[in-house]
Amino acid sequence: MKKITALILILAFVFIANAIAQSDVGKFRFNRKKVAAGTVYHYLKTNIDGTAPENVSQYIADENTLEAFKFHSKGERAGLVVAEMDWGIFSAKKLESWQVFANERKLFATLDYIAAEKVVTVSIGGKTAGKTAIKFLPFHVYNFDFGSLNFAFPHLENPQKSFTIGIADPTFKSEGDIFVYRGEATVSYVGDETRNAQMCRKYKIDGAGLENRGGFIWVNKKGVYIEDMEIELPDNPEWKSFKFKLIKTEKMSRADWEKFIKAQF
Repeated sequence: MKKITALILILAFVFIANAIAQSDVGKFRFNRKKVAAGTVYHYLKTNIDGTAPENVSQYIADENTLEAFKFHSKGERAGLVVAEMDWGIFSAKKLESWQVFANERKLFATLDYIAAEKVVTVSIGGKTAGKTAIKFLPFHVYNFDFGSLNFAFPHLENPQKSFTIGIADPTFKSEGDIFVYRGEATVSYVGDETRNAQMCRKYKIDGAGLENRGGFIWVNKKGVYIEDMEIELPDNPEWKSFKFKLIKTEKMSRADWEKFIKAQF
C-alpha cells in the first residue's frame, strides 16, 4: 500500500512539474495602473531593409482590449484586429479580424481560446479549423505583429529575466491546416540600448516558434512598449522579414480613434 501511495505521489509530482514547465505565466503580474488606456502607438511595419511599408496603429481601448488598425493611407481597404486579453494567462483569449472599407466592416476571421482544454478554435474566411492545442503559455499570434505581447510587456515582473512564449499562427495555405501552433520562443534580456533616441531594454527572441530565425525587440524603458523590433522570419508571406518601428504615440478617445480610422480612406 505504501509503495502504491508513493507511486501516486511521484506521478502527481511529475504531472505538476510538467504543467509548470509548460508555462511562464508566473513571470507576469497584472497591474491595471500599467494599462495605458486611450493610448495609440503608431508603427511602421516593413522588411528589415525598410521596403514594403505598411502602417499599423495599436489602440489600447480599455483595460482588456487592444485594437490594431493596418492600413495604407488613402487606400480602399484596411484591416482591424480586436484582441480581448485574459490577464490570467497574459494572452489574447479572443481575436476578431475585420476587413475595413470606407463605409462598412466585414468580419473575416476569429480566434477563441478555450482555457479548460488549452486549445484555440479558429475561423478564417468562412473556413473553420479544428481545435489547435496551445502547448505553452503565454501564447501570442505572430501574425498579429506580437500585439498581445506588446500589451503584456508592462506586466513582466522582472524585465531583466528571460521568459518563454508559445507562438501560433495562420498558415496562409489554401489546403490543409489553416492555423497551427508553431512552437516556443525565448525572450532574453541583452542589455540597455538607445533606439529611436529612446533608452530601451534590448531583448533577443528566438526558438522553434520562429523557425530559429529570430531577432531583437527593443522595449522603451519608461513607457514599457515596443520601440522597435527586427526579426528575420516574416509574420506574413507578403514580406521577406519583419521590422516594426514606432513612429509616435498619442492619446485618443474612442470617438477620436474612429475618426482616425475613417480619415485613412
